Amino acid sequence: MESMTGYAFFEKACNQFTFSVELKSLNNKYLETYVNLPKVMKRSENELHKKLKNSFERGKLELSIDIYDWVNNKQATLNEEAIRKYYGHLKRIHSSLKIDSPLVLDAILLLDGIIQRERSQLSGSSQREIDRAVAMVIRKAREMRIAEGRTIEADIRRSLREIALRAGRIKTLASESLKNKRDLLVKRIETLAVKTVNEDRMYTEVAILADKLDINEELVRLGDHLGKFRKTMGEKEQIGRKLDFLAQEIFREVNTIGSKSNSSEIAHHVVEMKNHIDKIREHCRNIV
Repeated sequence: MESMTGYAFFEKACNQFTFSVELKSLNNKYLETYVNLPKVMKRSENELHKKLKNSFERGKLELSIDIYDWVNNKQATLNEEAIRKYYGHLKRIHSSLKIDSPLVLDAILLLDGIIQRERSQLSGSSQREIDRAVAMVIRKAREMRIAEGRTIEADIRRSLREIALRAGRIKTLASESLKNKRDLLVKRIETLAVKTVNEDRMYTEVAILADKLDINEELVRLGDHLGKFRKTMGEKEQIGRKLDFLAQEIFREVNTIGSKSNSSEIAHHVVEMKNHIDKIREHCRNIV
C-alpha cells in the first residue's frame, strides 16, 4: 500500500551555479505532473514529465528546479555600433545644451545593449548533476509515500478490527433485543385481548415484527465486505478507489443496521462504527 503524499528536497553547488530540486506529491484522482523550470532548462521539460510518469502511478506531482548564484564566467563583448550611435546622440545634446564639462564615455557603458554576454548554457557536468538530483528526489519521495502507506495500512486495520468487534457485539444484542420485543408483544396482546388470543394471528404479527427488526442479512454482508476489503489491501495494483467503494458498501450496511434497530446500545456501536468508516474513507482518498 502506498500513500499519495510525499516530499523531497535537494540542494547542491556545482561548477556553474547552485541549484535546488524539490518534489511535492499530493492526493489526486489521476496522475498529473507539473514541472517548473528556469529558462535555461526548458528543453528538458518533456523528459522530466516522462520520468515522473514512469516513477509514479497516481497523484499530483510537482517538480521544481531552481538555479541561482551563477559563476560569472560568460564572455562579454562591447557593441561598437551601439556605442557610436549613443555617443553621437549624446554629443549633439551635450553641444546644444552648451554643457562645459566633457562628455564621459563611462556613462555610455551603463546603457542598455552596450555590454553583451553569451547566453547561459548548462554544461554536460551540470546537467548530469541535476539529473542525479532529480533521480534522488524521486526516490526519496517514493520512500516517503511507501512509509506513509504502511502507517495508513496499520490504522485502517485497527479500524477494521474495531468494526468487526462491534458487529459481533451487535449480533448478540440484536438477538436479545428481538426476543425481548417478541415477549413484550405477546404480553401486550394477551393483556389487551378480550377473547382468547388467535395464536396464528399472534405469531404472524410476531413474525412480521421479527422480519422488520432482523439484521442478520446486513451483518452477513458486512462481514463479507470486511473480508473483501482486507483482501484488496494486499493487492499490488492501484487499490485506493476500490477500497473507497468497499468502504461505501460497509457504511451502507452499518447505516441499515442502525435504522432497523431500536436499541440504544446498538445505536452507540453503530455511531462508533461510522466514525471508523469515516477514518477509513479519508485514508482511502490518499491511497494510490
